Amino acid sequence: MSSNEPHLGWAASIEAGTSPAIADSMFKRAEVLRLTGAPVIYSLKHLALCTGVEYGFLRAVIRRSTPAYRAIRIPKNTGGYRDLLSPTDSLMSVQRWILHEILAALPRHPNNFAYFKEVTPLECASRHVGANWMVKTDLHDYFPSITEEAVFRVFSGLGYSKLLSFELARICTWPRPASSRPTRPQGAMPYTPIPLGALPQGAPTSGALANAATHMLDARLSAFALQRRMVYTRYSDDMTFSSAGPFVRDQAAKMIPDITRIVTSSGLELHDRKTRIVPPGARKIVLGMIVQETRISILPEQRRKIAGYVHAVSEYGPLAYAANRGFDSVLSFVNHVEGWLAYVSYIDPAWTSTQKTAWNTALEKHGVLVGALG
Repeated sequence: MSSNEPHLGWAASIEAGTSPAIADSMFKRAEVLRLTGAPVIYSLKHLALCTGVEYGFLRAVIRRSTPAYRAIRIPKNTGGYRDLLSPTDSLMSVQRWILHEILAALPRHPNNFAYFKEVTPLECASRHVGANWMVKTDLHDYFPSITEEAVFRVFSGLGYSKLLSFELARICTWPRPASSRPTRPQGAMPYTPIPLGALPQGAPTSGALANAATHMLDARLSAFALQRRMVYTRYSDDMTFSSAGPFVRDQAAKMIPDITRIVTSSGLELHDRKTRIVPPGARKIVLGMIVQETRISILPEQRRKIAGYVHAVSEYGPLAYAANRGFDSVLSFVNHVEGWLAYVSYIDPAWTSTQKTAWNTALEKHGVLVGALG
């Protein structure tokens, strides 16, 4: 049935032998999805045709009966490691299709800055320029806390049937190690109850689905901030409230239990150890950037680190220095440094351009062609 020519699609369905009741149901489903902006998909087999991924594979992922992810560990710029789950090639393909074709229809809350194309951390941090006071806090276990039930509500909210919403939610989630509660949608469904899944950090769909599941949280925290003449932003699990007006520490301290209640009622929790009050005169950092009275700047320690990498590679070469610093390979070291350069490039383009030129010169000095390692 064509969503662009619904009457002709309905007639073609009847002519092909579809019962009037089923044709009517398909007509209504297509019109509901058209209103939300989501693509028309009627079933898992239809999704398999749209994505070019085998129907049997999708069924196995939904039943959790096939390996679907591999665990990987990547170094953080701030030190330590981040553990991710990387989807298999087939699952990555279907998740990317879901991200670009389905989740693109979801609205963005203007105070949420993560996982949106052409929206940068700099825009988020810039919202707080000129602030005197800040209250900074994090959402604890952000992705693992977004359950497949919440993801199911995202897809059903777009207009998909209960069964297909359940199947889409299963395709985009994976069982949590600590979960023992089985789940499946209400009614007769062709799946056995298994432990509840959650968003895996590393899947291309997880950011957009987490944003959608916490859209109402952003709305409530934005209203909370506005009542106090404050600015609220969120970048993934990182939340910041700031004020440029008269403020005292007691006011900031009294805010934290209220924020906690709003977050808890949304099914999430705050990371208590990362909640802090930043008073006037203290250094204000948002997403690794210094927020000043009139502008955003790079942290001095970041400048020193990047300049240090460039100098060391020029002196000793990337191979020796990568081994000395404990990197797995020259490629991982080069990617680490170039990740830093890319991050700071939109904060201070002129300084970064100078460092990038020096970095490329240092690599070439030791026989590493720029771009050859990629």
